[in-house]
Amino acid sequence: MRRSLIAAVAAGVLSVGVVAAGGWYYGVRHGDGPLGESGLGNQLCLPVGEAKDVTVGYVRIDNNGSSPVTITGVSLIGARGVEDAGALLLPEQLREKSNTKAGWAYGNGPWDREAGQPNLAVDATVPAKSKGRALVVHLQRGDVLGEGYLTGVRVEYRAGLRRYAYEVGPETTLRPGKCF
Repeated sequence: MRRSLIAAVAAGVLSVGVVAAGGWYYGVRHGDGPLGESGLGNQLCLPVGEAKDVTVGYVRIDNNGSSPVTITGVSLIGARGVEDAGALLLPEQLREKSNTKAGWAYGNGPWDREAGQPNLAVDATVPAKSKGRALVVHLQRGDVLGEGYLTGVRVEYRAGLRRYAYEVGPETTLRPGKCF
């Protein structure tokens, strides 16, 4: 009787340990990962006039890892007065157009799987050991006479079965008038 009780307790402890380890390995975000270190900071003020649409970029996406990564989500950090209208992952040759500016330079798509064209960022795959891609986020301003603000951009992704989050960008203020 005593042996069966000890065996049952040991099996229970082992089961809890396996479940906890699996949850940690597969479910928890593991820092920045292969896309590099998060880098929030700096400040950018951009006079956007009465533009309803704004392009936020150039967010560089370099995969330094040995396996491809898949972007699972792109979101705004600390957004006020702006809404996320989608994000694109640009190939090397379109990086020049990826600066933060008033307006949205990429039209309405779809572009996925067309050579040399942007891809929708969510579900896009970044090959292992690749450099030179840029992420651009399309913002929309509900009040074109008001000020918009965001702290940065969060890119959630997975490499294999592990999940990561990469936060990047300057604090961006969008003003209808001049920046001081």
